Amino acid sequence: MSESAAVRPRNPRGQGERLRADLLRATERLLEEVGSEDALSLRAVAREAGVAAPSIYRHFADKTELVWATLEVSFERLAQAMTQAAARADADDPVERLRAQLRAYCRYAVAHPATYRLLYETRQTPVGPERLSGHPARLLVHSWSDALAACEAAGWRVRGTRTEAPGMLWSSVHGRVMLWQVMPSRKDASRLDRFVDEILFLLLER
Repeated sequence: MSESAAVRPRNPRGQGERLRADLLRATERLLEEVGSEDALSLRAVAREAGVAAPSIYRHFADKTELVWATLEVSFERLAQAMTQAAARADADDPVERLRAQLRAYCRYAVAHPATYRLLYETRQTPVGPERLSGHPARLLVHSWSDALAACEAAGWRVRGTRTEAPGMLWSSVHGRVMLWQVMPSRKDASRLDRFVDEILFLLLER
């Protein structure tokens, strides 16, 4: 626990959003240390944020909701970067918009390595299918699913199983980014762009 957390003053009435933001930042710092939802305790989060443990339940129903909310901040930034990149691409070319999304994903991972690792190295407690549908990663899956639907509407065919295609895109670019980061090769981001081109070549056909 940091010294500043130990002496954190009580939030005045009406500053609930500030408390929520403090809890998310505290959770992020602790997840970077412990790397697992199971190893994270709400009591530790409360200490790090400088509040009483029951205060957490004013904003989050349980630990899983707290962890997901913490990760959602970064997933939203990543999804926004993808959306903005697609908006800058040719509006009449859905493949180029999808290409822009995938390249933006790779560039975000390269530019924010610590945040990116937190998204994928935090071991999360399994939940049922109904709750899993609300996971913040849905932002990425929906974005790619919509982009593929636009490609199909323009006359492109998605090879393989259509419902699995967004996951294939996700696992492909994630795997390539991780190899790019850890391998002792020259860090040329254009190699990631070429990988995206190859993935689209293999996935889509007229």
